[in-house]
Amino acid sequence: PSPKRAVPGSSWTERIKYAEISTVDGLLVTWHHAANNRSEMETALSSDVMVLEADVNVEGLGTANETGIPIMAHPPAIYSDNTLEQWLEAVLPRSRKGIKLDFKNIKAVGPSLDLLRNQTEEGRIQRPVWINADVLDGPNVPIPVAVNATQFLTLVQEKYPNATLSLGWTTLYISLFPNRTYTQAMIEKMHQLVAALPQKVTFPVRAVMARAAWSHFSWLLRQSERYSLTLWQGGSDPVTVDDLLYIRNHSAPHQIYYDLFEPILSQFKQLVQKKSGPSRG
Repeated sequence: PSPKRAVPGSSWTERIKYAEISTVDGLLVTWHHAANNRSEMETALSSDVMVLEADVNVEGLGTANETGIPIMAHPPAIYSDNTLEQWLEAVLPRSRKGIKLDFKNIKAVGPSLDLLRNQTEEGRIQRPVWINADVLDGPNVPIPVAVNATQFLTLVQEKYPNATLSLGWTTLYISLFPNRTYTQAMIEKMHQLVAALPQKVTFPVRAVMARAAWSHFSWLLRQSERYSLTLWQGGSDPVTVDDLLYIRNHSAPHQIYYDLFEPILSQFKQLVQKKSGPSRG
């Protein structure tokens, strides 16, 4: 396709249609985390998940061996047996799975978007692509570690505007202070960043903190039809089914994606299915 045309399947709702699931519902989207090295990538490709999540860093970042080449590695790792170019060459011909690329360092963004643009212009990317970064400081974070929002968004607009943006806040969950959560000021600052952009935007939100700040996120979702939330779970976060059901009951199904661990995800899905009755998928 022409590079000026939107990429088919630019949202997961369209990807769900590919999977012949009749109901447009973010809960039906499934994820594989850290599909980075070749072994993990192969495992993800052979699975039935809908979305490959992978982390992009720069080879040798911060050392004398820094090359500028985007590699598939989660910081602090700065070496990998898989470059982004190799990853795309493996993933694109062998599946129709969606792609979510996570960036923790601005240096990896430009070269990665160039690769995505080239692949798209050659007609090889006919699927959803999400570009993810934490671009604002969020709850309980003592020092700024976010990716520079202005630089990140400028690169996306210049190099790969067809992507869906996944823009989050850096967070730290402290069990001693469970009520410390996202503030209205944090949410308003994010809205100001993206209000004028053309892309669809999903906001990754730490699920354990979401209900306590739901009035703010509900406000955010009302600001644009382009907006959605992706609830995610830290490894030891005590997410509850009750909190998830509260959010589910106070939002539209297409507005929320659930990137959560087992067993909480299956428990939640079972309760939702009981409430809604039998469904396909």
